[in-house]
Amino acid sequence: MVSLREAQKQLTRDIIVERALELFTEKGYAATTIDEIAAAAGTSRVTFYAHYPSRSDLMRDFMARVNTVLDRADGPDHASTAAELVDVVRAGELPGILAWLESRAALWPVFRPYLDVLDEAAAVDREVRAMLAEWHEEVISDLIRGMQLAGRFSEETLHVRGMLAFTQLNYVSTLWTRRKSEPHRDHVLEVLADSWYHLLCGEG
Repeated sequence: MVSLREAQKQLTRDIIVERALELFTEKGYAATTIDEIAAAAGTSRVTFYAHYPSRSDLMRDFMARVNTVLDRADGPDHASTAAELVDVVRAGELPGILAWLESRAALWPVFRPYLDVLDEAAAVDREVRAMLAEWHEEVISDLIRGMQLAGRFSEETLHVRGMLAFTQLNYVSTLWTRRKSEPHRDHVLEVLADSWYHLLCGEG
C-alpha cells in the first residue's frame, strides 16, 4: 500500500511534469527555465530539484510515462519491451498489424507530446540523445524479435527492416501531432500497415 507521503510525492511529480510539458510545448525545451516550471507547478526550485536533480532526470520521467502509455515493461535485460508488438510481428497477419497500429495511433495525443519534447531535448542534451536513441533501439528490437520467432529473413537484414518500420511509424505519428494537416488518418494507417507487412512479414 502506498503511504500518504509517497502519494503526495507522486502528486507533486505529476504536477511538475504536466506544467513542464505545457511550458516545453509552448516555449521550447531550451528556452524554459527550472524556475518557470517550479512557479507554474506552484512549488519552489528546491522542491523541483528534490524530485528531479537535473533536467535529464525530468526527461527520464517523460520517457517512463511514454512506456507506461505504450505498455512497455522492463525485459530480462532491463530494456523496455512490448510483448504485444512482438506477438503481432511474429503472427505476421495484415489485419493484426493494422489493428496494432490503430491502437497506438489512438494514443498519439497522449504520448506524442512527451516524445516531441524528448526529440527537442535530444538536440541540445547529449544524455537525453543517448537515452532516446537507446529507446528507439528497444522498439526496433521488439520488431526484430518478432521476425526471429517467426523464422523470417536472413539475420543480417533484420535490423534494417526493423529500423525502417520504426522510422516510418515515428515519422507518421510526428506529422499528426505537430502539423495536424496530413491526409485522412485511416488511409495513412492502411498504407503504413501494408508497408510493415512487406518489410516485416515478406509479403506485399
